[in-house]
Amino acid sequence: QQRQPLAAPGPYKVQLATRIEGVLKPVGESVAFKCAPIGEPTLPVADRAATLEWERKTAKLQRAVLGAVSAAGEGQTRLNHIKKAIDDTPGADPALMDSARAIERRLAAITTALNGDAAIRNRNEPTPPSIVEDMSTAVGGTWSQTYGPTATHKRCYENAATRFQPVLADLHALIETDLARLEHAADAAGAPGAPGGVPGWKP
Repeated sequence: QQRQPLAAPGPYKVQLATRIEGVLKPVGESVAFKCAPIGEPTLPVADRAATLEWERKTAKLQRAVLGAVSAAGEGQTRLNHIKKAIDDTPGADPALMDSARAIERRLAAITTALNGDAAIRNRNEPTPPSIVEDMSTAVGGTWSQTYGPTATHKRCYENAATRFQPVLADLHALIETDLARLEHAADAAGAPGAPGGVPGWKP
């Protein structure tokens, strides 16, 4: 579940609005208020500006990583439908299923990099921290306090960000190019359309 970083101290404005038949209309005037820390923290307060910048940086990584996890899951669902459609297509070129299985292996590797190896964990064997785990440590250990990130939090962020970059690039290529190409090829072979896809047709 995606969390939100703490609000920065300072002036803010709030205004009510209503949405009627899809049109958003303001209600009344905006009201200014000031956000200030409540109470004194146990540990000394670090540089508030630097802490806020850290929260924004980790929030960007969190959004991207969780988005990639969701995209990988949706990609697997699309792939499952394509494989079923190929199986249901008489005379389909066996190369289509070979391509589907190759994409599935790549997607499994991406999912493992993001979430960790579930097969090993199910056997109670230790595994290295996944991208999601390192990202969660960087976020979860800092957003609920004002002290700022420790060396461990910074290391977890760097580990997650460094590993995530090539994984995200491969996921983009797989979803936007390879999976789309396979769907098009399956449609051209007469396979039943995948959910959400627009089939081709010529009289």
